[in-house]
Amino acid sequence: MTTKLGNFLNFMVALYCAGSIFIWTPGASAQDILVFAAASSAEAFNRVIKENPNKTYAIKVSYASSGALARQIENGAPASLFLSANELWTKRLAQKNLLSKRGSVNLLYNRLVLAAPITSKLDIKITKGFDLLNQLGNGLLAIGDPSHVPAGIYAKTALKNLRVWKLLTSRTARTPDARNTLALIERAAVPAGIIYRSDLIASARIRIVDTFPENVHPPIVYPLSIIKEYDTAEARRLFEFLQSNRAIAIFKKHGFGTE
Repeated sequence: MTTKLGNFLNFMVALYCAGSIFIWTPGASAQDILVFAAASSAEAFNRVIKENPNKTYAIKVSYASSGALARQIENGAPASLFLSANELWTKRLAQKNLLSKRGSVNLLYNRLVLAAPITSKLDIKITKGFDLLNQLGNGLLAIGDPSHVPAGIYAKTALKNLRVWKLLTSRTARTPDARNTLALIERAAVPAGIIYRSDLIASARIRIVDTFPENVHPPIVYPLSIIKEYDTAEARRLFEFLQSNRAIAIFKKHGFGTE
């Protein structure tokens, strides 16, 4: 078995395990671009891709947690661009010399919020030592899995700094990515969850209870990078388009900061 074939098979197994959305056509053009993007960017990113003026290549996007996607890239996934929901996974790929020196930029920014189903009467201010445990009643707090999901990593850090993580750690419903956290809150399967501000734009079935102070977790940054092995002229054109005024306007409409 060739190295590339072995890497591709490893990639497909990892993709299946991560539950990622992915469509691959064996006969696709060599110019087609595969983008790996954080699940929390899906609504906005899909809209931006539709506005891409360059129709000489097709764009396929796989959405999952940034950690799952980074590991797939390490296993040889043929992604040209990687939009991560935090700098941790981008730095990991850079340390392994997998990113192109031609392109890496902090594309988007976000905020962390405590959210509840739209019908919920949950009302609490986020302060040091706040009694979220009591507010949950018999329910759980939905968060992304802190072992690899950026939203969950930010949530755990924030709750630790607010001195409430130890009380809540056994009362969390941990999801594989930000979109699954959102889904639990939308269905009222949990009384509350921690998500990104941009998720509120994508759903009319949830509301913000309060926004986390920015000083209790690292800045929420979405780096966009070109993968070295798949650094092509088409990938660079898409990389530039995603930073254009046209694309940035769409990201802003979906609740992302851009500076």
